[in-house]
Amino acid sequence: MSQSSTLVREKPVERVFDVVYVGGGPGGWRGALQSAALGQSVALIEQDLMGGTCVNWGCIPNKSLMASVEAYLGARDGASFGLDLDGSVSLNFTKAMARKDEIVDKLRQGFVYTLQNAGVTTFKGHARLSGEGRVTIDSGPDSGKVIIAKNAVIATGSSPSRPPIKGIDGKNVINSQMLLSMKEAPKSLIIAGAGPEGLELGSFLAACGTRVTFVEMMPHILPLEDADIGNALQEALEDEFKNMEFHTGAKVLEIKDDGDQKEVVADVGNGQTESYKADMVMMSIGRVPNTSNLGLEDLGVEFNRRFIKVDSHQRTNLPWLYAVGDAAGGGLAHVALVQGSIAALNAAGIEATYDARGLPRSVYTYEEVASVGTTQDQAKNMNVKVLRSFMAANGRAVSLGRTHGFLKIIADQDDKIIGATMLGPYASEVIQELATAITMGATTKQLASVIHGHPTVSEAILDALLSAGQRQPNNLFFQGP
Repeated sequence: MSQSSTLVREKPVERVFDVVYVGGGPGGWRGALQSAALGQSVALIEQDLMGGTCVNWGCIPNKSLMASVEAYLGARDGASFGLDLDGSVSLNFTKAMARKDEIVDKLRQGFVYTLQNAGVTTFKGHARLSGEGRVTIDSGPDSGKVIIAKNAVIATGSSPSRPPIKGIDGKNVINSQMLLSMKEAPKSLIIAGAGPEGLELGSFLAACGTRVTFVEMMPHILPLEDADIGNALQEALEDEFKNMEFHTGAKVLEIKDDGDQKEVVADVGNGQTESYKADMVMMSIGRVPNTSNLGLEDLGVEFNRRFIKVDSHQRTNLPWLYAVGDAAGGGLAHVALVQGSIAALNAAGIEATYDARGLPRSVYTYEEVASVGTTQDQAKNMNVKVLRSFMAANGRAVSLGRTHGFLKIIADQDDKIIGATMLGPYASEVIQELATAITMGATTKQLASVIHGHPTVSEAILDALLSAGQRQPNNLFFQGP
């Protein structure tokens, strides 16, 4: 008998739970906590760092760096606010990155502690669905363990996209995750894509002294948002950072070497090309869902392109399997948070549905951009009213010295608010009021009856509504005879 035939294969270690979450980002984390709060036994499998992209390589790191930018700009412009400053002020890349790392580590540990405190059992490794309600960990520290559950939730997030561009795999061509691990700032950088991620990191680098060049294939930056907002933000950024430039309507064709620099060749239309040079290139052209190598195809799970197809309950075509966040086309961390809870409720037999009408979207450049609902561009063939106000007329914005922006509210023919977009201070906070109005089906007249504190940036909402005469004698402001 050969030696190999005498070996006894180890039986996989099986654990049984009510629900298992694959992925420890916002969707998996929030869903696991919701399931635990409902009294269910919960497992969560994460192959990398707890907290997912948002905590480790996305929302939190970017916003931490932008907080450093805000502090730097406040000090740099301090003289205009009455500060006496001795010597020059600069933003130290290394120190700002170290601060970012401390914040990320603290929040990541908080994720771990909260799960443990809630009684969620966590596993480390790559997970693969191997049957109905059966998840096998096939690599990593917990390799060989099998999780059996009544329901499973896919919350595996996404990764930076790498489009088929010649030279994209060359030296000094990076993505956002690589940038966040760098030890020193490049002297010059081309960012392919002028969406939220690129604009936030580009603003940080520009504040550190890097010459930043944006190459965006669409006609304006922030191409998924209102064109007026994109154009206004570009003007504000160019005014604030003299070492930042933009090239829109330019599609990257090739990345090649030119001595010690990288050269980006772009199609600018009409058969013309332009070239831009820098020390490094960062690709920031979207993200792709982490849905491959999970065993989903073998189980017959339906897809919408590369995204897992789900209904309003976050359920796939398999009654025991759910998907949330980027894996299901979510795109934003707070979408994953909400969908995680919805999946948890439905998995426990409590009906809940996802409603995206009041979904806010924010960009944390030094002048914030925030939007919710329908944009004016999307409503161009609809019968709508567009109401505006401007930061230059807002007392709080003027006192802050931040008057670049404006607010735009979109209302339909029935006077219901269906969208809004804003450029200005605290836009990500102000937009929440309009998100609430859209979710509750409020009209412009109803919102105009809300008393806004003075002076606040949120008064821009009231100013926009007043511009169309929305206060009526029968509301709470006019209680005369």
